[in-house]
Amino acid sequence: MKQRLVWLGAVLMIIGLGVVFARAYSPMGHRWYRGGALRHIARELNLSRTQRSQIKSIWEAEKPTVAALAGEFAGEDKEMASLTAQGTFDEGKVQAIADRQGTTLAKFLVEKEKMKSKIYATVLTPEQRTKADKLQERWHSRLDGLAGRLNHADG
Repeated sequence: MKQRLVWLGAVLMIIGLGVVFARAYSPMGHRWYRGGALRHIARELNLSRTQRSQIKSIWEAEKPTVAALAGEFAGEDKEMASLTAQGTFDEGKVQAIADRQGTTLAKFLVEKEKMKSKIYATVLTPEQRTKADKLQERWHSRLDGLAGRLNHADG
Protein backbone atom coordinates (compact mmCIF):
# COMPACT_ATOMS: atom_id res chain seq x y z
CA MET A 1 0.00 0.00 0.00
CA LYS A 2 2.68 2.51 1.03
CA GLN A 3 4.80 1.59 -1.97
CA ARG A 4 1.85 2.22 -4.30
CA LEU A 5 1.26 5.62 -2.73
CA VAL A 6 4.94 6.48 -3.17
CA TRP A 7 4.80 5.46 -6.82
CA LEU A 8 1.52 7.32 -7.30
CA GLY A 9 3.09 10.43 -5.79
CA ALA A 10 6.12 10.08 -8.04
CA VAL A 11 3.97 9.64 -11.14
CA LEU A 12 1.83 12.64 -10.22
CA MET A 13 4.95 14.73 -9.61
CA ILE A 14 6.43 13.69 -12.95
CA ILE A 15 3.21 14.64 -14.70
CA GLY A 16 3.22 17.91 -12.77
CA LEU A 17 6.81 18.57 -13.77
CA GLY A 18 5.90 17.96 -17.38
CA VAL A 19 3.05 20.44 -17.20
CA VAL A 20 5.17 23.04 -15.42
CA PHE A 21 8.00 22.78 -17.94
CA ALA A 22 5.69 22.66 -20.93
CA ARG A 23 4.12 25.90 -19.74
CA ALA A 24 7.38 27.49 -18.68
CA TYR A 25 9.03 26.91 -22.03
CA SER A 26 6.00 27.41 -24.24
CA PRO A 27 5.69 30.59 -26.31
CA MET A 28 3.14 31.78 -23.74
CA GLY A 29 5.26 30.69 -20.75
CA HIS A 30 5.86 34.29 -19.74
CA ARG A 31 2.10 34.55 -19.14
CA TRP A 32 2.05 31.57 -16.77
CA TYR A 33 -0.70 32.98 -14.59
CA ARG A 34 -3.19 33.01 -17.49
CA GLY A 35 -3.44 29.28 -17.94
CA GLY A 36 -4.51 26.14 -16.20
CA ALA A 37 -4.08 25.48 -12.51
CA LEU A 38 -1.96 28.56 -11.91
CA ARG A 39 -4.69 30.76 -13.39
CA HIS A 40 -7.22 29.09 -11.14
CA ILE A 41 -5.05 29.68 -8.06
CA ALA A 42 -4.38 33.30 -9.02
CA ARG A 43 -8.12 33.85 -9.50
CA GLU A 44 -9.03 32.06 -6.25
CA LEU A 45 -6.53 34.14 -4.30
CA ASN A 46 -7.47 37.32 -6.17
CA LEU A 47 -3.83 38.18 -6.86
CA SER A 48 -3.11 41.75 -7.89
CA ARG A 49 -0.89 42.62 -10.84
CA THR A 50 1.84 43.54 -8.38
CA GLN A 51 1.57 40.18 -6.65
CA ARG A 52 1.65 38.32 -9.97
CA SER A 53 4.75 40.32 -10.88
CA GLN A 54 6.38 39.45 -7.55
CA ILE A 55 5.59 35.76 -8.05
CA LYS A 56 6.97 35.90 -11.57
CA SER A 57 10.21 37.37 -10.18
CA ILE A 58 10.44 34.58 -7.61
CA TRP A 59 9.88 32.01 -10.39
CA GLU A 60 12.52 33.63 -12.61
CA ALA A 61 15.04 33.44 -9.77
CA GLU A 62 14.28 29.73 -9.19
CA LYS A 63 13.94 28.75 -12.86
CA PRO A 64 17.64 27.94 -13.45
CA THR A 65 17.70 25.54 -10.50
CA VAL A 66 14.41 23.94 -11.50
CA ALA A 67 15.51 23.67 -15.14
CA ALA A 68 18.77 21.99 -14.09
CA LEU A 69 16.83 19.49 -11.98
CA ALA A 70 14.44 18.83 -14.85
CA GLY A 71 17.41 18.18 -17.13
CA GLU A 72 18.93 15.87 -14.54
CA PHE A 73 15.66 13.96 -14.18
CA ALA A 74 15.22 13.72 -17.95
CA GLY A 75 18.74 12.31 -18.31
CA GLU A 76 18.05 9.73 -15.62
CA ASP A 77 14.77 8.84 -17.32
CA LYS A 78 16.54 8.31 -20.66
CA GLU A 79 19.14 6.21 -18.90
CA MET A 80 16.38 4.10 -17.35
CA ALA A 81 14.61 3.71 -20.69
CA SER A 82 17.78 2.54 -22.43
CA LEU A 83 18.53 0.16 -19.58
CA THR A 84 15.11 -1.49 -19.80
CA ALA A 85 14.74 -1.32 -23.60
CA GLN A 86 13.35 -4.40 -25.28
CA GLY A 87 12.31 -5.94 -21.99
CA THR A 88 15.73 -6.19 -20.39
CA PHE A 89 15.82 -5.81 -16.64
CA ASP A 90 18.72 -5.68 -14.23
CA GLU A 91 17.22 -4.92 -10.83
CA GLY A 92 20.45 -3.59 -9.33
CA LYS A 93 21.03 -1.11 -12.15
CA VAL A 94 17.37 -0.09 -12.26
CA GLN A 95 17.39 0.46 -8.49
CA ALA A 96 20.52 2.61 -8.72
CA ILE A 97 18.91 4.87 -11.33
CA ALA A 98 15.63 4.93 -9.38
CA ASP A 99 17.56 6.01 -6.29
CA ARG A 100 19.17 8.85 -8.23
CA GLN A 101 15.77 9.86 -9.62
CA GLY A 102 14.39 9.83 -6.08
CA THR A 103 17.15 12.18 -4.98
CA THR A 104 16.49 14.47 -7.95
CA LEU A 105 12.77 14.45 -7.22
CA ALA A 106 13.47 15.26 -3.56
CA LYS A 107 15.60 18.25 -4.61
CA PHE A 108 12.80 19.43 -6.88
CA LEU A 109 10.26 19.13 -4.07
CA VAL A 110 12.50 21.15 -1.77
CA GLU A 111 12.78 23.90 -4.41
CA LYS A 112 9.00 23.86 -4.89
CA GLU A 113 8.39 24.21 -1.16
CA LYS A 114 11.02 26.94 -0.86
CA MET A 115 9.33 28.91 -3.62
CA LYS A 116 5.87 28.30 -2.16
CA SER A 117 7.07 29.40 1.28
CA LYS A 118 8.61 32.55 -0.10
CA ILE A 119 5.41 33.45 -1.95
CA TYR A 120 3.32 32.69 1.12
CA ALA A 121 5.51 34.75 3.44
CA THR A 122 6.37 37.73 1.23
CA VAL A 123 3.60 38.11 -1.36
CA LEU A 124 0.26 36.96 0.04
CA THR A 125 -1.90 38.97 2.38
CA PRO A 126 -3.23 37.32 5.56
CA GLU A 127 -6.61 36.78 3.85
CA GLN A 128 -4.92 35.19 0.83
CA ARG A 129 -2.91 32.95 3.12
CA THR A 130 -6.13 31.69 4.67
CA LYS A 131 -7.55 31.01 1.19
CA ALA A 132 -4.30 29.32 0.14
CA ASP A 133 -4.48 27.09 3.20
CA LYS A 134 -8.02 26.06 2.23
CA LEU A 135 -6.93 25.33 -1.35
CA GLN A 136 -4.10 23.20 0.03
CA GLU A 137 -6.56 21.30 2.24
CA ARG A 138 -8.81 20.63 -0.76
CA TRP A 139 -5.82 19.35 -2.75
CA HIS A 140 -4.84 16.98 0.05
CA SER A 141 -8.42 15.80 0.36
CA ARG A 142 -8.50 15.01 -3.36
CA LEU A 143 -5.25 13.07 -3.12
CA ASP A 144 -6.59 11.14 -0.14
CA GLY A 145 -9.73 10.33 -2.13
CA LEU A 146 -7.69 9.16 -5.10
CA ALA A 147 -5.52 6.98 -2.88
CA GLY A 148 -8.65 5.53 -1.28
CA ARG A 149 -10.18 4.74 -4.68
CA LEU A 150 -6.97 3.09 -5.85
CA ASN A 151 -6.74 1.09 -2.65
CA HIS A 152 -10.39 0.06 -2.96
CA ALA A 153 -9.82 -1.07 -6.57
CA ASP A 154 -7.16 -3.53 -5.32
CA GLY A 155 -9.43 -5.20 -2.82
